[in-house]
Amino acid sequence: MINQISKQRQTSRKRKGKGIGTGLGKTAGRGHKGQRSRSGVAVRNFEGGQMPIYRKTPKRGFNSLKKINPKSLSISLVSFNKFDENSLIDIKFLIEAGFLKKKDHKKSIKLIDSIQFKKKLQFKDFKVTPGAKKRIEDLGGSTS
Repeated sequence: MINQISKQRQTSRKRKGKGIGTGLGKTAGRGHKGQRSRSGVAVRNFEGGQMPIYRKTPKRGFNSLKKINPKSLSISLVSFNKFDENSLIDIKFLIEAGFLKKKDHKKSIKLIDSIQFKKKLQFKDFKVTPGAKKRIEDLGGSTS
């Protein structure tokens, strides 16, 4: 029982350089000559002494990790005309109506000018282009 507990490893490790019969004798699986055949060489991104490309290229600008790319929303004319007059439309309402997926609830959504509708609607918590805002307000709707 003690031997079974101490025997952790099922397969024994490959013993390199232990004769021709092992399949890993002589060069021990490293091939012949070359940089990788020798010990102590595992240099990534080494370009033979010339200035590496990652150091040569200029570093410019600043990229914020918190940047959110708004998802442009284009819902067809038919779908917006299905909504009732004066209805309040927000992201939660669009998810329940089936126009958006649940994973989109955290994304900011932008209403663009190509959206066409003929009803007075109220939009809440959307980013709006100037053209879309004008169209919404011309029909008596509002954005907030």
